Amino acid sequence: MRLKCWMISWAMLLVATVGMAENKEVSLATLNWAPYVGKKLENHGFTAEIVSEAFKRAGYQVEIKFMPWKRVLSQVKLGKFDAGFPAYYSEERAKLYAVSDSFIDGPLVFYKRKDKSISYKTLEDLKPYKIGIVRGYVNTPEFDSADFLQKKLANSDEANLKKLFKEKIDLTIIDQFTAAHILNTSFSQGKGALDFIAPPLQLKTLHVIFSKESKEYEARVAAFNQGLKAIIQDGTLKMIVERHNL
Repeated sequence: MRLKCWMISWAMLLVATVGMAENKEVSLATLNWAPYVGKKLENHGFTAEIVSEAFKRAGYQVEIKFMPWKRVLSQVKLGKFDAGFPAYYSEERAKLYAVSDSFIDGPLVFYKRKDKSISYKTLEDLKPYKIGIVRGYVNTPEFDSADFLQKKLANSDEANLKKLFKEKIDLTIIDQFTAAHILNTSFSQGKGALDFIAPPLQLKTLHVIFSKESKEYEARVAAFNQGLKAIIQDGTLKMIVERHNL
């Protein structure tokens, strides 16, 4: 009888433990940044699908909330959310957050009006121009620290493209895929008038940033990286990207 009771208790404990393992959750904050991620995109966009699948492989369920990027950064830093994505890497961010392995690259470019002849070899060549940037965005260390440039703040990439179209600025620094998506969807008026300067300023790696204020953040980082490695190796990540026509 004692053995039977012990076995029942052990089985109940095992079921409870497995249930807890299967119901691990991670809260994620993100922004509307098509085509990478967006509330109205299929599966919230390909990066949301990649991040969710990587966590799923590691035994986590994800809860995703959308908000402006500046709030994503502050809320994750304070521990209101376990993590945020998709974030460019910077040394400053690496001090404030725990940063995952990279799960995709994004080409960062300058956009201009097609009827304007603008080229450059160094950032010094861009001194005469008004350049649109977005609040809270990280670009490149060299660009972000270039105080000699005329940088004009806006709340979104789309706002900068519209300002560029209306000639209120001369250039805007933007992810190439994001610009193409905006011009193909919400601002088609600018599609024939705007174009990017080749080659890209930089290929930016995208990451998940984890709050150091959140419990077990180190374990979550390790779990995500492990899950990411798995979906890269079995081709799932590539399949997700291709399904979103990228």
